[in-house]
Parts: sequence; structure tokens; C-alpha cells
Amino acid sequence: MVIISAVLAAVVVGGLVWLWLRGRDDAPQLRRRVYMAPVVAAPPAAGTPDSTIGSVDLQRRFLLSALGAAEAPEDALRVQRAVVDDVVAALSRADLSSRYTPRRPNLLPQLIQSVNDSTASSRSIARIIGSDAVLAATLLRIANSSLYRLQQQDVQSIERAVTLIGNDGIRQIISAALVQPVMESASGVDAEFARLLWEYTLRVSLAAADHARSVEREDGFAAQLAGLLLGLSSAMAMQAAADVLVKPPLRTREPGSLLEILERCTGPTAVRIAEHWKLSATIVQALKQVDAAAATGLARSLQVGQLAASAAMLHAQGLMSEADACAALASELPEHVATWLWKRMNQADGVQE
Repeated sequence: MVIISAVLAAVVVGGLVWLWLRGRDDAPQLRRRVYMAPVVAAPPAAGTPDSTIGSVDLQRRFLLSALGAAEAPEDALRVQRAVVDDVVAALSRADLSSRYTPRRPNLLPQLIQSVNDSTASSRSIARIIGSDAVLAATLLRIANSSLYRLQQQDVQSIERAVTLIGNDGIRQIISAALVQPVMESASGVDAEFARLLWEYTLRVSLAAADHARSVEREDGFAAQLAGLLLGLSSAMAMQAAADVLVKPPLRTREPGSLLEILERCTGPTAVRIAEHWKLSATIVQALKQVDAAAATGLARSLQVGQLAASAAMLHAQGLMSEADACAALASELPEHVATWLWKRMNQADGVQE
């Protein structure tokens, strides 16, 4: 079943992340929150500004555009409750046990140790990465994407990539390289959504990491990982929906149903994976808190990442002017933060590989 394959591939990242982030449970705790739940979120009290409204609105606009319903008014979107309920049930039953662990390169422990070793040379790290052809090729594609590129010419070797980007950058790219095949595994009508979701997720994770390090003074890698987990969980929700729709009785693919599935399932699935992998309590808590008003720490950085990525994707699709996108960021962030985030999100026209 497709959803099981998604869970299998996702666990690769869990092995990597668990080794990197174990022991970080003493990070500051955040307040309670649930990811992507504008439908069920309680309205703010009278006179209280809702600091998440810009992010929620733009995120819904992006998701609808990626689902092929950019022009459809939300009140015209049909929701098939039975489909939504079946997908929720399927995801809650998905087995995340170790017996479903997929391809995990034997070099992974050695690679993690080298990347985390400040004395390791770029040549030694490159040699380890280069021994896995698939990982090396994917890593180079991401390193040469617009969001990571540090020079006009493409980086042709892993050693050069390690030298230019540094160990912290390589850690982030390795995580993204392991997640990308899962997120782009969709075919048919969902293939375009998967492509756009990957571009969006990469932007969310990078913006969240930058904001966490520079503004919140939090762990940028933890923020980047949390952003990747949210995107991965969205992909799993879509794959679960595809499984449900092909089972009797056959039902049509409705953007309204898919939007509600994404809003209901992405957060809980991300939290469940993070808890199963025994990730840092800070990451788990941030995933629970990403839609609450007045969020702080990593959760706030995830909100900022979603806002910046949504604006950038809508602009790239020709659905939002640059002026409106910048205004949306400036309405939620200090001007200097909005300016550098917009530049970060738009270093080039896209992040396609």
C-alpha cells in the first residue's frame, strides 16, 4: 500500500535525526499548539490581534493552488466527510515500527560521526558521502538549488560542496536529501502537487532555521527538521488519500476534501512520527504548537517559515505580486526581518532540481 511505503521511507530520516538530536531534550519548552488547524481553531478574543491569520490565509491559498483550485472560492469547495474520515483512520493505523524500516545506508553512522566532528576534513566527509551514489547525486542537486547555491557555477564535487557550505549546511542538506525521494514519489494527478509541496517544504525549513537562529536564538537545525517533518507528513496524508480514493466505492478527487485532510492530518502525523523516533521534546512541542496565537521559540519560527514560504510560492506561481507578498511579511514581522527573509526565499526563481 502506498501509505505504508511512505512511512517506510520516512523512517530513514528518523534514524538520522534520532542520532543527531538525542540528548537535546533540555531545550526550552514551548506552549501548547496544533499544526495547520484553521478550521477548528478558536477565534481570538475580542480586541486581541490574531498573529497567525496572515500565515493561515496564505498557507490555505498556496495549498489550494497546488491542488489545482486556485480560483475556486472556499465556500464552493465540497468536502467528502467519509473520505476525510477514512484517511484519518488509515493514518492513525499506519504502523511506524522498526520492521518497516527501508533502505538505510550502512555508511550512515559513520557519516553522522564525521559531520558532527569539527576536526573532520571536507575530503573525509566527501569520501563517505560519495560511496553512496544516490545520496551523493541528490545532495549535489540540492546544494546547487537556488536556496543553497553560494556561487554562480554549479558545484561539481561533494568535497567542494562540503567546503563551501560547511558542516552545518551539509547536515541540513543531508536531511533534505533523505526526505526528498519520499515527497516526490507521487505519480499521476498528484505529481504536480508533490513537486510544489517539496519546493514549499524546503523553503519553510530554511526560513524557519534562519529565523530560529537569528531571531529566536533557538536551534536552527531543529527548526529545519521540524519544517521537513511537516512537509513529509503532508505528503503522507496525500498518499493516504490516494489509497482511499482508489478503494471501492470509487470517489472523486475533490480539492476541498484534500485541503481538509491536509489540515486535519499533517500535524498529528508529524507529532506521531517525532514521538515514535524519540526526537527532542522541543521539536515535538513545536509541532504541536505551530498554529497557536502568540507562539514563541521554534513554533514561532515554523509559523514564520510557513508565512514566508507561502508568499514566495504564490509569487512564483504568478498568484501574488511581490509588493503584496512583501506586505504580508511586513505585517507579521519587523521590517528588517521581512526584508532578509524575502531575499532568502527568492534568491532565484525556484528550487527545482
